Amino acid sequence: MAKASRDLILRDRLQFDVNASGDTALVYGRVDLSDFVNVVKREGMAIKEVRYQIRDPTASGVTGVFNPLMSLGSEAFASLKIFTTTTAYENAYDVGIASPDVISVFELTSVRDNGGAADENFANQWVLFGTPDLHPEGYNVVSDLLVGVCANDCTSFSNITLEIDIMVIGEPVKLSEGDMTEMLTQAQDL
Repeated sequence: MAKASRDLILRDRLQFDVNASGDTALVYGRVDLSDFVNVVKREGMAIKEVRYQIRDPTASGVTGVFNPLMSLGSEAFASLKIFTTTTAYENAYDVGIASPDVISVFELTSVRDNGGAADENFANQWVLFGTPDLHPEGYNVVSDLLVGVCANDCTSFSNITLEIDIMVIGEPVKLSEGDMTEMLTQAQDL
């Protein structure tokens, strides 16, 4: 999405730890929007796009590029999920494109199969349900954004701290009474 004249670009970097089993229980980082939103003044931010870049600062070489082959050893399937929301969820399996207050969802999977042969086959897939897909006009918020991340069987990254670079493109907006009521209704739908 091209940046419009009133759009702001916000950037942040979050870190998360992968345990010895290659797992990360659901954890959250926060993108602070307090300089741009004010409920009393009905000032909000229309979130137009959220982009993610997974980084591995421990990667060999000097690039920090994340290796998408996430599973080693006996694990044949590994997954990583990142999402942006205004509501904290207890479990990542509750988060999808139909979940209330979810702005975007990114899923990365890595499948290993050697089929009993000496050579292994890998298949990686990523799916991004982005803000332009879920909320083409932007998603109005009056609070900070939460970025959730969890990992399952990512044994390639056991005992490593990974990073997520986040870029948020949004436009400051004045909210009407109807907008405020709609946001309140969405919050009560949980």
